[in-house]
Amino acid sequence: MSSAGGEAAGAADGEERSRYGNLTSEQQSSLDRAATAQGVTVLQLMEIAGWQVARWLSATVGGHPDPVLVVAGYGNNGGDGLVAARHLHTWGFPVGVALVAEPERLGELPALHLGSLRAMGVPVTACPDGDLPAEILDGAGTVVDALLGTGVRGDPRPPQARAISRLPAGRTVAIDVPSGLDATTGTPGEPTVHALRTCTLTAMKAGLWTVQGRRHAGQITVADIGMPATAWAATGLTPPSLVRGGELLTIPTDTARSGARGAANAGTGQS
Repeated sequence: MSSAGGEAAGAADGEERSRYGNLTSEQQSSLDRAATAQGVTVLQLMEIAGWQVARWLSATVGGHPDPVLVVAGYGNNGGDGLVAARHLHTWGFPVGVALVAEPERLGELPALHLGSLRAMGVPVTACPDGDLPAEILDGAGTVVDALLGTGVRGDPRPPQARAISRLPAGRTVAIDVPSGLDATTGTPGEPTVHALRTCTLTAMKAGLWTVQGRRHAGQITVADIGMPATAWAATGLTPPSLVRGGELLTIPTDTARSGARGAANAGTGQS
């Protein structure tokens, strides 16, 4: 590539990242902490995140109530999935939950959302060893990966790894990043979910710009979840220009270039 061509491609990549975001795992954590420090709780952000995921899922299946199975883990990613399951159930979707965790060991927020689902009559199957029953996987038109979030480094551990290995590639969609994928570098662990589509929250993650990230994430949509402007300012980060107003923005397919520049720029503070 000529020098002029390289500069043009680099400028285009930078413009895409300014529009949709380029957050590392550490930057995402910093934003969450800043929001909490300013009185916007994780519970509030989780509720909006789950609602946006439910909107995205409903739109991608054309509003038809196909059976949905949410495969949820212990953490906040699992909590987002449980909130999405509640909204989908309210909207008339047949929804079930496979919980890759011991229910009594859930954190406060996922436990709260799990209790709501059970009170509403949503079927929940506990699979703490990660052995997802074939019958519940086979009965779902869409399987939602809500196992692991942006904090993952290296290979997933056995219960999550076992569950990941059972998720059907042709029917699985992911929340935030495909479980097992490093959100900063785009490096896949062993195993990593192969998703048809991914709904990433707040802003595009740096690792999702890479070739491997795009390969595992499939079609990517960025969801605005109301991260406060003051949280962006407190962390010294610039919010993506297009991710606002409750938008669900699908990343254009022509942004899937080499991906190498996305990894190289990760951690620069540009978003």
